[in-house]
Amino acid sequence: MTVVDFLRHGETETRDTLLGRTDAPLCAAGCEAVARQIAGRTWGGIVASPLKRARETAEILALTGEQSVEVDPDWREIDFGDWDGRPRRDLAEDARLAAFYKNPDANPPPNGESMDAVRARVASALDRLAAKGDGPVLVVAHGGSIRMALSILLAIPLERLWAVRIACATLIRVEMGTHPMHGLWGEIIEITQPPEAREA
Repeated sequence: MTVVDFLRHGETETRDTLLGRTDAPLCAAGCEAVARQIAGRTWGGIVASPLKRARETAEILALTGEQSVEVDPDWREIDFGDWDGRPRRDLAEDARLAAFYKNPDANPPPNGESMDAVRARVASALDRLAAKGDGPVLVVAHGGSIRMALSILLAIPLERLWAVRIACATLIRVEMGTHPMHGLWGEIIEITQPPEAREA
């Protein structure tokens, strides 16, 4: 079994925007929230999405523990296609977005990434983590890729996981492994929201 901590990147300079491949940097408050979440914690390894907001988050961790960061493109956020980088208020009346949240497999983002493609790359990344067999390992990623990982490990449909709040700087600890017949499995051990998320 492997203990994995999934950490969503800190808050960015671009708030209330549907960020997929849009490469926004962290804001000062985002850096501070990450620093508070990681205080007193250590990991055997750090893996991060290549997107700037995840890399900057991982670099805060690497500096405190003098660890290197392994960049894995399979942890990048969903490509939201035509919606990517647009303010959420501009998409509030788009029926396609509501359909995506209701059934993402059947309603992918227009000109974006299919959920089958997201599922395949995240499953591949999880297989690599499980093969390491050590831990705890920290994965710095995004709301979409973390939810997909939980969907795979817990056998929960992706659309049901919108009910789990994964605010920026949320830390989710999972124990995971592989079964010879059933493949990847996992269970959530702990969810730590940043204080500002709990107050929202």
